[in-house]
Amino acid sequence: MRLSATFAALSSFVYAALAQDIVTPSSTSGSLTGLKYTSVGGSGSYNQVTNMIPGNFPNCDANPSCITAPKSVSGNLAPFNEELTFNFRGPLNLFNIAVYQPDSSGATWTQTSSWAAGQAPNNLVFMNNLGGGASGEFSICHGNSQSFASGDFTAAVATANADISNGVLDQDHEINIMTAETCASRACDGFSRGTANHGWADSKMLVVTFNMPASADASKVPAIWALNAQVVRTAEYGCNCRGIGSPGGCGELDILETLIGADPNNGISEIYSFKGATGSGNTNFFARPTGDQVTYAVVLDEQTDSIAIQHLTGWDYGSKSVPRSTIDGYLNAAALEVNFATGARKRGVIGGRRRAH
Repeated sequence: MRLSATFAALSSFVYAALAQDIVTPSSTSGSLTGLKYTSVGGSGSYNQVTNMIPGNFPNCDANPSCITAPKSVSGNLAPFNEELTFNFRGPLNLFNIAVYQPDSSGATWTQTSSWAAGQAPNNLVFMNNLGGGASGEFSICHGNSQSFASGDFTAAVATANADISNGVLDQDHEINIMTAETCASRACDGFSRGTANHGWADSKMLVVTFNMPASADASKVPAIWALNAQVVRTAEYGCNCRGIGSPGGCGELDILETLIGADPNNGISEIYSFKGATGSGNTNFFARPTGDQVTYAVVLDEQTDSIAIQHLTGWDYGSKSVPRSTIDGYLNAAALEVNFATGARKRGVIGGRRRAH
């Protein structure tokens, strides 16, 4: 009896703590507080890049220059169980980032990467697509590779995190984050070139605190999204395994993206893979945080084959681990539920279009 009472009290405490983390009241339509993609994984294939012929200046004289081969994948989350990178486009201010992944038992998710504005990152590298100067490479056929980003996110530097960043990303630039492990130290899946690092594989949770100030140019709108890490290791806007539109090849998850020509105070979510595409739709959106800081958790969970995006009241970035019960709490919290069934197609957004990515 005493054990049961203790367990009940502990369960109540965990639930109460979790309830304080999730924004209330919850909203599952219109302006959302949570969104959940179910049946994410599947069996299929995408065109994996196996080689990139650089060509000879001043013209790309290689045809074809982008060499691919089908890669078969299957299982829960596939292809989002492969390594991912998380991308950010301005105008956007980043304040904190953390990535958590399950231990071997699955009972605890451990913080594997972290960063706070004005501090040095832990197992996290800021990168951009400006290779060919200080770091990375450039080819006439494929343009810039990845490079190490400068502290103000506007240029390339020679070494990872050479500058301490304050997290300000202007409306003319984008960055992505990878782990500190390079493809030179341990081979990466698929082809890679220039400056190339590993992403986060299997189950993972991104927690990020940010805001998205108003754009001075209506055509330059912010976004947070995730890509298969192979995409940026080849050419994010060229030869890669993602492709354009739907179906989405090796995978893209738009977490919060403001569309050009749509309401600038709203952000949508969409998911793409070899299965097709779907998303939050015409009338459902996350409010764009132009002023106050907000915190979101993005859980990609193999066990349940689902992805949850939840707006939180805040996060203790000093937490080096979280129990599985916290992850389940986010996965089971109130949310707009979108089934990513085989053959799904994107829900169009009236009057809006994506800024290229």
